[in-house]
Amino acid sequence: MITIEQLIERSGDLGSLPAVVIRINQAIDDPGSNAAKIGRIVNEDPALTAHLLKLVNSPFYGFRSRIDTVFRAIAIIGHRELRHLVLTAHALKTFSDMPNELVSMPIYWRRSLSIGVMTRILASYARERDIERLFISGLLHDIGSLLIYQQLPHEAADIIMRSRTQGIWIRDLEEEVLGFDHAEVGGALLKAWDLPAVLVDSVRYHLQPENAPEEHQKSAMIVNLAHEIHHHHIDRDPGLAEDAEIDPALFERLEIPIDSLDKMLEQAKTHYEEGRSLIVS
Repeated sequence: MITIEQLIERSGDLGSLPAVVIRINQAIDDPGSNAAKIGRIVNEDPALTAHLLKLVNSPFYGFRSRIDTVFRAIAIIGHRELRHLVLTAHALKTFSDMPNELVSMPIYWRRSLSIGVMTRILASYARERDIERLFISGLLHDIGSLLIYQQLPHEAADIIMRSRTQGIWIRDLEEEVLGFDHAEVGGALLKAWDLPAVLVDSVRYHLQPENAPEEHQKSAMIVNLAHEIHHHHIDRDPGLAEDAEIDPALFERLEIPIDSLDKMLEQAKTHYEEGRSLIVS
């Protein structure tokens, strides 16, 4: 049976960040860097430059005037947000060509965006400071599934078919067939990309936030609740019982009033429409 480490190693270039992304991260972490230095690195990759400018000019960010250079984009959004945008662009590009019989990528990214948006909203209600980091955690929460689809297509097809015909949760079948689940794979992939531990743990433990390290447990809980809200209220999971509801304790642990849910769903609908350009190629 293959291990998660072997799965990532077998994925080759997917298991590491491109050189340009690594250089951008290093420049962002360098206290002596400025927008001009970082912008020059970004501009070395024309495709990345075009994608970043498209993202920052989307309604999701809501800037009134058009941003036409990377230097201006960095000056306005800041270094930390640039890291998030670069990572998003990389993830979209990395998994752009997946087996259609296993997953529809437009549907996958629409679901991921929906959960990312809800994560962002929940983070604001939970009075988290870095809500953009949590948005990325929500957006990438299921990225481990893509690596499984890509590297283990036959096993993935069996898991999907059995889940549909037998009504068994995907995660349980992954544990049975593979010995690990997609959340573990996603966390390991982000760790291999040398991303901050809070991003790694938010993805790794989004299905079982109580197992996350204490300092990242709240972030994992927020992604978990966003996941639950999506599957109960936005795109209801057919595997749920007709009367199934979200455990109120999930809201209580984050000190978010459960009666705020309707308002959050309305906000999510608006933010989702604004953010659709994030996943349009």
